[in-house]
Amino acid sequence: MSELDVDTDAVEKGGAALEDVGQKLKIIREEYIDKISSYRGCWGTGEFGEAFEKKYYQGLDPTVAGLDALAESAEASGRSLGGTGKKFKKVQQDVIDQLPTPKRNV
Repeated sequence: MSELDVDTDAVEKGGAALEDVGQKLKIIREEYIDKISSYRGCWGTGEFGEAFEKKYYQGLDPTVAGLDALAESAEASGRSLGGTGKKFKKVQQDVIDQLPTPKRNV
């Protein structure tokens, strides 16, 4: 006989942890933008400085988009995992509720 024994609390905690990672990634994204943006203009306004700045910031948008996607993915995975834990908990309780209550012979 096979047995399914899911630790629903652990599954839900795992989901919450992933959502937390997503939130932290959003904070990191904001810090990244703040820090990289603080360098704007430090190379001067001459031809070399402007050309260097243009190349330097080319990766900004794709990096920010990647961080956004990673954060959203972590949060979505966390929500899914947390929801799965709740569903397993309900199914397990439904099964328990459906089990016949043993009658005692007196």
